[in-house]
Amino acid sequence: MTTREMVVQCEHGLHLRIASTVAGVARNHGATTVRLSCGKCQKANACSILELLMLEAQHGTHLEVVAEGPDEAIVLQSLAEIFEQGAGI
Repeated sequence: MTTREMVVQCEHGLHLRIASTVAGVARNHGATTVRLSCGKCQKANACSILELLMLEAQHGTHLEVVAEGPDEAIVLQSLAEIFEQGAGI
């Protein structure tokens, strides 16, 4: 299990397009479980667009991303690139 902190860079927060991209990356690595958490009680399965949107993560929100499985390092790197680039949007 590997954990990495990421910050929502997009000025509109974690919206539908970004959530879709994150879920796509998480799903492409089916053997890896990926969860995002925002605060102590809000957690989301990264494969679920709806759960990601329910985090209501705004610009500047710190997210803890936990990946578990054989591709965990690859998944975390891919997600870090999405968040660091402001999701390219």
